[in-house]
Amino acid sequence: MAISKETKVGILAALAITILVVGYNFMRGQDLFTSSNEYYGTYSEIEGLFKSNPVLINGYKVGSVSSVSMDNSTLELTVGITVPSEIKIPKNSTMKIVNNDMIGSKAVEIIFGDSKEFAQDGDQFKAEQDQGLAQAVSAVLEPLTKSVSSVLGNIDTAIAGADLQTTLKDASLALRSFKETADKLNNLLNGKDAQIIAILDNVEKTTKGLEGLSPKIDGILNEIDATSKELSAVEFGLLATQVKSLATELEKTTTAVNSKNGTLGMLVNDKELYTKLDATVLKLKTLLEDIEKYPRRYTGITERQRKKGDEAKKEGK
Repeated sequence: MAISKETKVGILAALAITILVVGYNFMRGQDLFTSSNEYYGTYSEIEGLFKSNPVLINGYKVGSVSSVSMDNSTLELTVGITVPSEIKIPKNSTMKIVNNDMIGSKAVEIIFGDSKEFAQDGDQFKAEQDQGLAQAVSAVLEPLTKSVSSVLGNIDTAIAGADLQTTLKDASLALRSFKETADKLNNLLNGKDAQIIAILDNVEKTTKGLEGLSPKIDGILNEIDATSKELSAVEFGLLATQVKSLATELEKTTTAVNSKNGTLGMLVNDKELYTKLDATVLKLKTLLEDIEKYPRRYTGITERQRKKGDEAKKEGK
């Protein structure tokens, strides 16, 4: 039996239309070969929720958003979702708009209620909305920011109480005095290396000459006389004065450090300052250890993830 060209064209056209309809509905997240129920929820805002966005149960996709419409008089938004009819959902369940990823795309999560009666096609669910991505990140960072600010405030208070600027100025003056004294000593001994070496050589020769070489006694006495003249040239009197001045400066600095009245002495002897700094560092260490051990408490995107972080901490995992 021959099939006419018109019949073949009609069959191909029907197949093409069928494939187009099936493909279009597949792209929208609808399956024509599976029966489904449609449920609704009403929101004041949906923050970028669109048709075909996923519908989740316990984080698993079970359906998609089928419609989004606005009431022009109240500006309320009604969101419709389709879920396979074999999934039985309690009548008092909740449709919650949540963040689906870090980019900020949205999804609808169905939170089961405790009702023994199951929802029917076309039923209205209670509508809730999770905080946006920006608010979620802000909620995670806010406690950390407060803790860091508190630590910095404690450190600033401790340093301000010690008058650090005045202390550093006093220390700078003391170091400058040390440097000036050392420079004076260096200038005094500068160029005297050859003379000192000659003195040591003469002492060595004198020691050897005392080994019973009587004929050289006169020469030794002459060397001692020359050595005495060299020692006088070193100006030991001036050297002693400089050393005494250095000792005086060191004594003043030591007294300032040991005294509790001076700024530097207060910084060194103030045990309360040390206790404050130690307690502040301990608080910061505890906070960082908690973030490292239970990151979900601070980085969880959804409320469920953050609750898991809190539960993990309670269980000591």
